[in-house]
Amino acid sequence: MKTLHRELKDGAHEIVRLLSPAELENWSKDDPLSYEKSIVWLCDVRSLPYVRVKQVPSALSRRGPIYLGGDARVVGYSKLTPNAPRNTRSKGYTRRVFYLRAVDLQDVAGAMPRNAVDPKTVFPGVNGT
Repeated sequence: MKTLHRELKDGAHEIVRLLSPAELENWSKDDPLSYEKSIVWLCDVRSLPYVRVKQVPSALSRRGPIYLGGDARVVGYSKLTPNAPRNTRSKGYTRRVFYLRAVDLQDVAGAMPRNAVDPKTVFPGVNGT
């Protein structure tokens, strides 16, 4: 996968997916990750051992920031392509948000939570590990 890395004016970092003809052949209309255009990291995640990930089926926009309640600190989110469809149940857009909880910041040597991934393995359209 080819990507373009951009530094944004607010200090965020965006990884933009450049689709090749071969990747377009494997396009799946049923997979929400297929519609991811980019991942925006709001801070430097290279030193983080993991970030939690949540798929939000009811995002109000294809591109804007996504916020979570409680003690979640959002560190990144996906942006979608202009042709991304709305979720048929929620009528919103299905997007990913990457976050940390307060306990994650205190216990950096702890085990990776079940809903977490290494941020260095996350790309648009790729789950990460």
